Amino acid sequence: MTAPPSLRHNLLHTLAGPTALLLLAGGAIAYGTAKTVVNRAYDQNLLNLAHGVATHVRPVPDGLALGLSPEAVVMLRTDTEDEIFFRVRDEQGRYLGGDADLPQLDEIDELSALPVPYQPLGEEAAATAVRPPSTKPIFRDLQHHGQALRAVRLYRKLERKGVYVTVGETLDKRREAMDRLLLGFVSAGALLLLAAAVAARFGIPSGLAPLERLAGSLRKRSGSDLSPIDPATVPDEIGELVAALNVLFGRLREFSAQQREFLQDAAHQLRTPLAGLQMELELLESKPLDDEARSRLRQSVGRITRLANQLLALARAEAGGRVVETSTPVAVDGLIDDMVEGWLRIADQRDIDLGIHRRPVVVAGDPTLLQELIANLMDNALKYTAPGGRVTLRCAGSENEVELSVTDDGPGIPEAVRERVFERFYRHPGARASGSGLGLSIAREIVRSHGGSIVIETPADGRGTQVRVRLPRQNDAGR
Repeated sequence: MTAPPSLRHNLLHTLAGPTALLLLAGGAIAYGTAKTVVNRAYDQNLLNLAHGVATHVRPVPDGLALGLSPEAVVMLRTDTEDEIFFRVRDEQGRYLGGDADLPQLDEIDELSALPVPYQPLGEEAAATAVRPPSTKPIFRDLQHHGQALRAVRLYRKLERKGVYVTVGETLDKRREAMDRLLLGFVSAGALLLLAAAVAARFGIPSGLAPLERLAGSLRKRSGSDLSPIDPATVPDEIGELVAALNVLFGRLREFSAQQREFLQDAAHQLRTPLAGLQMELELLESKPLDDEARSRLRQSVGRITRLANQLLALARAEAGGRVVETSTPVAVDGLIDDMVEGWLRIADQRDIDLGIHRRPVVVAGDPTLLQELIANLMDNALKYTAPGGRVTLRCAGSENEVELSVTDDGPGIPEAVRERVFERFYRHPGARASGSGLGLSIAREIVRSHGGSIVIETPADGRGTQVRVRLPRQNDAGR
C-alpha cells in the first residue's frame, strides 16, 4: 500500500503549478508590453527621419524638388546596425529622390492611394473631385531585396502640392533589443523561481514547525497524560485540530475515570464475597461432612459467580459503541421465551403471580446484552416482591419502537432516589432484599448502547414499581 504524501509535498505540489503559471503569464505580458514600447520608440525615430526628409522638399516652377545634398543623404543613411532606405514622390507619382525601387505603402493602404479625378457627366461643369490622401503616418512591414523592413509613409502639403515620403530600415536593432529583453525576462523568471524554491525549502518547514513541535510534545507524553493542549501555543490554522484533540482527550479522561472507578468498585465488591468464600472453605475443611457448610459454600460461589457475570456484563455494556457496528436482528419475544421456565420456578417457590404478555417484535442489537437486560429487570422484580405478590412482564411494539415493561407490587422505589438507583453499587436504604446494586446500572448501559431509554415509574394502581424500556424497532418483515 502506497504511503500518503506528506503535507510538505502537498504544499509544494499545490504551489508549484500556480507559481509557474503566474511567472509564465507575467513574463508573457511583460514581454509583450516591452515589445510594444520598443517598437513605438523605433517607429517614432523612423517618423522623425521621414519628417527630416520632408523638410528638404521645396516648391519649384514645374512642381516639387528634393533639395537633399549628398552629405545629408550620407547622414540620413548612417546607422551602426541597420540599413536606411527612403523614397520621395509627389502626388502624381513622380519620383523625386531616394531609392526608386522601394515599395510604395499606398499600394497596401487604400486610404493612401493616389487621388483619382471624378469625371463630370454630360455638360455639367462640376469641379473635379478627388479622394483626399491620409495625413496620418502609416507604418508597415515590408520586404525589400530579400530583407525585412519596417517603413513609414508620411504625406505633407506644400503650397497645394502634396508629397509622399517613405522611410524604411532593417530590423537588426529591434531584434537585438528584443533579444536582450527576452534574456532579461528569462533571467528574472529564473531568479524568481529560484527565490520561490528557496522560500519553499525554508519557508514551508518554518511554517510547519508548530505542527512538529505539537507532535513532539504529544510523543513525550505518558499514556496517562490526557491534559488538554493550550490553544494559545499553536497557530490559528490548526486551532480546530487542537480543539478536536482536546475534546478527544476529555472523552478519554472521562472513560479512564470510569474505568478506574469501575475497577475500584469491583475490587471493593469482590473483597467481601471472596473473604466469605475463603471462610466457608476453611469451615468445610474442618467439617468435611457438614451438609450445611457445603450449602453455604455453594451459595457463596453462586453469589460470586453472579457478581462476576454482572461486572462483565456492565463492562461490555459500557463499551456499547461496538454494539452499533455488530448489531443483528434480535427477536425479543424469543429471548423472553428462553427464560420463562427459570422465572416460573422462582415464582412458584415464592408464591408470586407471574404474568407474561409478549408479542413478536424485532430490534437491532446484541442478543446477549438484551437477554441480560430482561434478566436483570425480572430478577429485581422477583427479588423485591413479597410472597403472594404479583410480577408482570409486557413486551409490545409500535411502528417505530419496542416497549418492555416490568411491573411489581413490591415496596416500590421513592421518587427522590429513582435516578440514583441507576448508579453502580447503589442500594437505597429501604431495600430489604440482598443484591450487588448492579442490576439497574447494567440495564441502563445496555439500553443506552442500543439507542433507547429507561425510566422508573409508579404503576397505575399506585403500588410497587414499574420499569419501562423503549428501544428502536427493526423491520421484521423478513423474519
